[in-house]
Amino acid sequence: MTKTIGFTQQLLQDAGIVPGMKVLDLGCGSGDVTFIVSELTGSSGAVVGIDADQHAIAAAQAQAKSRQCSNVSFIQGNIAELTAQPCEFDAVVGRRVLMYLPGPAEAIRRISQAVRPGGVFVFQESDSTLVPGRTLAMPLHDRVVGWIWTTVAREGADTHMGFHLPQAMTDAGVVVDHIRAEPIIQGQGTHHPLHRIVRAMLPRITKHGVASEAEIDIETLEQRLAAERPVGAVYVSDMAFGAWGHKPADL
Repeated sequence: MTKTIGFTQQLLQDAGIVPGMKVLDLGCGSGDVTFIVSELTGSSGAVVGIDADQHAIAAAQAQAKSRQCSNVSFIQGNIAELTAQPCEFDAVVGRRVLMYLPGPAEAIRRISQAVRPGGVFVFQESDSTLVPGRTLAMPLHDRVVGWIWTTVAREGADTHMGFHLPQAMTDAGVVVDHIRAEPIIQGQGTHHPLHRIVRAMLPRITKHGVASEAEIDIETLEQRLAAERPVGAVYVSDMAFGAWGHKPADL
């Protein structure tokens, strides 16, 4: 049986992340994307993850130690203040990071100085424009998706970054080679179930006053969502946009 891979890994593979590359992972968090990239670059390559959150960096470093992953390293720092050697990297990747930057095109252009001519840029962004998507009434699903997107909006993110992604890359001087989008499905064995997303976001949801812990009732949320969704039905909770391009020689 063919192994099914997720949107992010497929995007990175199709964009040309291959063994031997040195890659910069922007807004790496606890390293989820970093470790996917590390498998693609192999022991002959290297991946550097950067994130402003010291707790996320500590978690990423602990994961690297647990995995005995020697081709990754992590640094705490602000992407806006990143310093690197000119042409140090073969590629830059980022997942759900540009949406949080006040000037994504400016950030990409600045970071491009650390990328060799012809180097690859790969970004994945979420977008709320086309969601929720369903043919049947699912009010709990709608409410939960509302919690997520309202929180993201209150954090200052661009909730339409998926649609804005290719223009941001173009404005930065990157040549866009390909763009794609894929719905994130609830039901039918989804890889991104809503209850797990809400559990991970719970402190952020309550911090911004979007919903209370009692209202969310995280321990029963999975069961309540499953009970509401008819057998065989699907629900679109998010759209994942992915794009890749390259650095022209004159950038």
